[in-house]
Amino acid sequence: MEVFISALTAFCFAFIAIKFFKPVAIEVGLVDKPSERKLHAGHIPLIGGISIFIAVLMASLLWLPNTLELRMYLIASAMMVFIGAVDDKFDLKVRIRIIGQLIVASLMIYGVGGYISNLGDLFGLGDVTLGPVGIIFTYVGIIVVINAFNMVDGIDGLIGSLSINTFTAIAILFIMSGQNDYVSYPLILATATIPYLIFNLGLASKARKIFMGDAGSMFIGLSVIWLLTMGTQNENASFRPVTALWICAVPLMDMLAIVVRRYKNGKSPFKPDRDHLHHILQRVGYSSRKTLLIISISAVAMSIIGLAGEYFNVPDIIMLTGFIFMFVCYVVVIRKITKFERVK
Repeated sequence: MEVFISALTAFCFAFIAIKFFKPVAIEVGLVDKPSERKLHAGHIPLIGGISIFIAVLMASLLWLPNTLELRMYLIASAMMVFIGAVDDKFDLKVRIRIIGQLIVASLMIYGVGGYISNLGDLFGLGDVTLGPVGIIFTYVGIIVVINAFNMVDGIDGLIGSLSINTFTAIAILFIMSGQNDYVSYPLILATATIPYLIFNLGLASKARKIFMGDAGSMFIGLSVIWLLTMGTQNENASFRPVTALWICAVPLMDMLAIVVRRYKNGKSPFKPDRDHLHHILQRVGYSSRKTLLIISISAVAMSIIGLAGEYFNVPDIIMLTGFIFMFVCYVVVIRKITKFERVK
């Protein structure tokens, strides 16, 4: 019952926060303006992430146990949202954003000892343990996941749908493992995101549209990697590290593919462009809503594969091989679509 109430609390506070912060954002200029890369109409308030964070903060303080882990998560999240909001307003340089993300990562790693030290039995030869290298691996993992969710925020509803899918999958994994004490964490995040999705898609009213902003996408990414680390690296791990790849597969594959492509073309991996999966699907003729549907269904399918692999205890090496195979297929399909565009 408490799990349901905490989730409902987050949902309600998210709605209230959106109503409160929207006029404030317009007043202070925290809005997204149309440009060559941003094709929306009008100035849209960048308050989605702020509203989700406020909702998560209030629901956590009211209903979750006051542990060191929770306190450090909320502090790190507040810092991430602040850095993101400043970036939304002033367009920070990439270097400054990365430094901020590294500082936040340090809170997770050294504040609660939350780092990735075990990758599971990836090669059928026993668990791959990282030792001290695990700290460096965790820094890289945090930066990758934060920016994967940041980069995927390109069309209405996409980051909201993908994050709800990921948080729901994590909640199911906690339930499957019997770790019911942890279920509230991802469910609070999932339900806090629903009001944003309603406003972002214009379901309430197109005149009330809002965007997530970097504050939100980076906060979502941080929350995902925090939950994945909590679920895979505790003494009584709730699920295997390889499963984490499947439940956030779409953002990871999109980021890895585009970073490699930018690197091969001599471009900065963090320089924004219009070559993400959602952009490519739109260029070949799919509408924004159809693109959202295609990508969301793909993400849910990937999560189901991950959940099934965990439930049936499919060997790690098979799950990893399957993920790599799916990534290769993804890259091949994107290349074929891109070539088709050029010919056309």
